[in-house]
Amino acid sequence: MKTATFTALSLLVGVSNGFTPPTSRPLSCHQYSSSTTTAQYAVEEGHPAVIGWPEKYSEGGGSIDDGTTGPEILSTEFQIQNASSSQLQQLDVENWPTWTTSDKPKWGVGNQVVDKEMPYGELSYVLSGKLEIIPQSTGVPEIVNVGDFVTFPKGFVASWKVLEELTWHYYLY
Repeated sequence: MKTATFTALSLLVGVSNGFTPPTSRPLSCHQYSSSTTTAQYAVEEGHPAVIGWPEKYSEGGGSIDDGTTGPEILSTEFQIQNASSSQLQQLDVENWPTWTTSDKPKWGVGNQVVDKEMPYGELSYVLSGKLEIIPQSTGVPEIVNVGDFVTFPKGFVASWKVLEELTWHYYLY
């Protein structure tokens, strides 16, 4: 598999709608090292989900023209955290694309997907439902609830069990 290291900024330059992450606001210490303003990730060249994300964001009404709001990476590790209203506004979550399990039999309530590996990084915000995630690295079940942000880093492997039908907004990087 051919990979290349891109900054989050250069990964999406030239892609439909020219999405670039904001750099004018302070960055979270959980998100980046203090010596850089853009995260670097080894991303599979041409992954269709990542390439198509900026267009979906734009279609949903998202715009980063002013550089003060828009999606950003909250963590480089798997993490579940409750979202604050200020984070939701700052990250422009309401304009992120939406995904649901309702029309996907593989992700039906009670189904478990074992050892799913994330082919890209994703930050999700849960609008409805409940999910159990068991990271392969710990074997300890984690519950994701309404109002949570969940960071899935590229390469993260876990078993997933849908406890209640899910709907979430997502940011792919």
